[in-house]
Amino acid sequence: MPSDRSLMRRGTVGVFGVFRAAPFASSPASYVDLETRLPGLLRLSDWFGIAILGLTIDALFSSRGTGSLTHLLGVVLGATATVNFLHLAHAYSMESAARLAVQLTKVTVAWTGAFFAVALITVVSGHSWEFWGGWTFLWFAGALSFLAATRYLASGRIRRWRREGRLVRRLAVFGAGREAVALAQRLRQGGEEARLVGVFIDGDVAATIGSVAGDGDRLVALADAGSVDEIVVAMPWRSPGALNHALSKFAACQVEVRVDAGIPEIDYPPTEFSLLAGIPTLKVQRRPLTGWGAPLKRFEDLALSLVLLVALLPVLLIIALLVKIDSRGPVLFRQERYGFNNQRIWIFKFRSMHHDPDPDPDVPPARREDPRVTRVGGFLRRTSLDELPQLLNVLRGEMSLVGPRPHAAVHNEKYARLIEGYLGRHRMKPGITGWAQVNGLRGAIGGIEEMKRRLEYDRYYMANWSMLLDIKVLLMTVPAVFRGTNAY
Repeated sequence: MPSDRSLMRRGTVGVFGVFRAAPFASSPASYVDLETRLPGLLRLSDWFGIAILGLTIDALFSSRGTGSLTHLLGVVLGATATVNFLHLAHAYSMESAARLAVQLTKVTVAWTGAFFAVALITVVSGHSWEFWGGWTFLWFAGALSFLAATRYLASGRIRRWRREGRLVRRLAVFGAGREAVALAQRLRQGGEEARLVGVFIDGDVAATIGSVAGDGDRLVALADAGSVDEIVVAMPWRSPGALNHALSKFAACQVEVRVDAGIPEIDYPPTEFSLLAGIPTLKVQRRPLTGWGAPLKRFEDLALSLVLLVALLPVLLIIALLVKIDSRGPVLFRQERYGFNNQRIWIFKFRSMHHDPDPDPDVPPARREDPRVTRVGGFLRRTSLDELPQLLNVLRGEMSLVGPRPHAAVHNEKYARLIEGYLGRHRMKPGITGWAQVNGLRGAIGGIEEMKRRLEYDRYYMANWSMLLDIKVLLMTVPAVFRGTNAY
């Protein structure tokens, strides 16, 4: 079997040689990122283009200076209504943007409707004499030309990238025998927007099928390398348990995962229904922080962590002095954790235990009245002030202010074996605080059932991330910390 490197260079050949090689020409997740960024880019372009054209034409050609406020409100309303009409018409999707004729129809109808909606409002409100004039018709024609030009450029660029293989959804089929083969054959005919990476069969079945791209472990390796955008799981309806086990394999991968919409009793709640090559599918896993999410969250982390470091500098210095006075040893120590994409990282903490120059790597977690904990350390642990140096990890890009809390390496490995899908919590950077922690699951882990509850909170956070949710978690952290429950 070829190596992972050669697979990523040459592509793979599917079952029985019926699938063409699929070179991984696009950058990792380029399709998924553009699919989520394109709506925002087009919305901004449409709104500002219509608004700037309207205000510019008004300034150059309007002879009614007394109507300037009415003009401004009309322009803003027209731009906003157009964007909303286009959203309702699904004009901001990747598939719609690639079809020029469809886009020209939608922008013409949306802009015309918005324009006459503004006209109707001015008539009803009694301000039509202030708003209407030669400039309004120049605005209508100019904005329509602008919208048509942006769609011509966008659709042409998308089609060109697809022809060059730079912008295709790279699909992999994972499943059992005939179901996987049948699905792959249909996907191969799905058009130029999708390319089949290969068929992957799990376990011992792979040896009986014939020429396949590999097994589940090989698919995970390709997904981790950024060579797959989406995995479609094809399993028999009679095997929901096998399906859940298969889905758990990809829980930590930065890919989207779909299943047949007819399969019952899956443990992973679906987030979206759509047709894929005419097949009803449910999306059960999406990449968190796609599109603008990742840079926005990174900006949030950098800005807030810098502010917090400056604001808390006196507190940090006092804590460092108290730690040094209280017991011998360094002020800070580093502890191994697992971070984004299950990569090992070293997090910083204020030392809260007596210094051990030769620590046991399998040291048990702290317990109530633990003799290893220093006097100052006990206070720091109860209030989580020992975690403040992790602001440095945030600045270094290893952690986030908010995210799934990183567990000790030995605990991480333990629960990864005991809980299916546990490693999915590593699809985002670990956080100094998290959704589970502010909901009462803070401090020592009470067993496997509590860990499952924490995992559910982590999954909710990853599926529903927003800057507002992060702000909510940060605000909830303060009272949660000073309650001190289960932290020692």
